[in-house]
Amino acid sequence: MKARLWLAACLCTWAACSGPELEPIPEIALDELGPSLANQLGPQLDALRANSGDINAAGNAGMLLHAYGQHDLAVAFLKRAGELDSSQLRWPYYLGISLAQLGRGAEAAEAFRECIRRDDGYRPAKRRLAEVLLAGDDVDRSRDVFRELVAAEPDDARALHGLGKAEAAAGQLEAAVQHLRRAVRAAPAFGQAHYALALAYRELGEEGKSSEHLDLYARHRESEPAADDPLASAVAGLRATAAEYLKRGVEAMEAGRRGDAVSLHARALREDPSLTQAHVNLVILYGSMKRPEDAAAQYRSALDAGLASAELHYNYGVVAYREREAEAARLAFEAALEINPDHALANHNLGQMLEEQGRFGEARARYERALASRPDHALSHYKLGLLWMREFDAAKAVRAFRQAIEEQSDRTPTYLFSLAAALLASGEREAAVARFREARAQAAGFSQAELVAQIDETLRKLEAGGR
Repeated sequence: MKARLWLAACLCTWAACSGPELEPIPEIALDELGPSLANQLGPQLDALRANSGDINAAGNAGMLLHAYGQHDLAVAFLKRAGELDSSQLRWPYYLGISLAQLGRGAEAAEAFRECIRRDDGYRPAKRRLAEVLLAGDDVDRSRDVFRELVAAEPDDARALHGLGKAEAAAGQLEAAVQHLRRAVRAAPAFGQAHYALALAYRELGEEGKSSEHLDLYARHRESEPAADDPLASAVAGLRATAAEYLKRGVEAMEAGRRGDAVSLHARALREDPSLTQAHVNLVILYGSMKRPEDAAAQYRSALDAGLASAELHYNYGVVAYREREAEAARLAFEAALEINPDHALANHNLGQMLEEQGRFGEARARYERALASRPDHALSHYKLGLLWMREFDAAKAVRAFRQAIEEQSDRTPTYLFSLAAALLASGEREAAVARFREARAQAAGFSQAELVAQIDETLRKLEAGGR
């Protein structure tokens, strides 16, 4: 194949075969596109030279260019595929995304409308239509589409995020907060939703809540809910880069497809062995799959390559601790803290190990250090509460347990039970009984039969006049 391939000579042939309504194919210089894309794109261009009406070749070329971010070149190929084939959804869908990336919002909106005409049930097309309408300041129409999506699926975090932003753009801040709060409940690590919520709270003058969600945004800046978008996943899979394999591997992790996640992360490392995050993720993946030897090997491989990070050490520490390799876990957590002394989870886990050794003062210091960098870490509050109860300081224990129950999870019934016990120790019998009953109701909701029985026994003793 020549170093530089120009397709201009073929334009007259394509025009004659396809008719004047088809846009001409742009000139393509393969050597300017990089070897991965050039190698994949070349055969599609060859097929188009042989048959200018080859729908699949035109569409595949457009998809490849789209996948590699060459949206200006992708548009002509995708338009051509869509004009040659009016039945498939994918051509106007990819065209709309490329046009949106180029800032051509009105054209993108029309492409997504064409998607909806072809398949009214494909939600990602509606969501993208609403997004380009919002970006183009067509707030009312955007809001209508987002409302339709939320009405059909009330827990769709992406749609709730979009509706919240649309309500904020319309000046309806209270409604915006309501939808954005639902978005982060549905997807607690949705960084952009936390950011939008922080802005809405700031506009309402609630600086404390705004600051809280800005912190959560900073923590989850790159995180978003997995998108149920088969078309987008298909085109993303065409890009043979380490970053893309890593991205797909993370998506597989979040979806619980651990075998696929391992394969994709391994492929990412074959493309780029220096990709630290792939090593980090593989350690915890192997640990979750009960493959501690592979986790240890991955950890050593990263360290040998000079790719140590706080997260790498922390993840291996978790695996080692679960395998009851206490010394290896301790060294890993301490190594994590040497890199990042404010790593909340490493501080907490090291505190738990110290507590198991009876070194309660040192354990308390570690829990307090964890909470200094992550004030919402419920388990550290709970552990502190237990230590205060051990020292017969029920008042401090009550404060710690109250902070623990602010985060709702399957651990909350245990936290409530401990809070009730601390209240009882403080002489607040009536408040304690109320909390015991609340704990029982939640424990029953989580089918925690042993805890329910323990609470029932405690309540029977209290009703009989005991403590």
